[in-house]
Amino acid sequence: MKIHHIAITVNNLEESQKFYQDFFNFKISKSFERKDLGAKIIFIELEGFFIELWEFADFKKNDGDLKEKKIIGIRHVAFEVENLDKIFSDFKLRGLEMTEPKLGASGRMYSFISDPNGVPLEIYQR
Repeated sequence: MKIHHIAITVNNLEESQKFYQDFFNFKISKSFERKDLGAKIIFIELEGFFIELWEFADFKKNDGDLKEKKIIGIRHVAFEVENLDKIFSDFKLRGLEMTEPKLGASGRMYSFISDPNGVPLEIYQR
């Protein structure tokens, strides 16, 4: 068994798609509508991992508090990288705000950013 995808509700499907394509190199795998739910959906894929982005006509906004750990639901999505310092520098140059990299309890370096909807994303050094 393996994880197939993570679903994230977004407030702007095009903006979210562009973010994941521009910063993480995801490619569109499939798109469709659920008229019964008033939703547009796209699957984006990176190396066999999928994120399912949902845009509803009546979404509720995430407040994006990266310090709040005691939330129910997805805490964050983690992306593994070879060189966190390089990613940190590259993302900063491209205007993305990241937390300063630090050593975690796992013994690995990590940093956090938020996607355009406030979904926390961890950048985790392999």
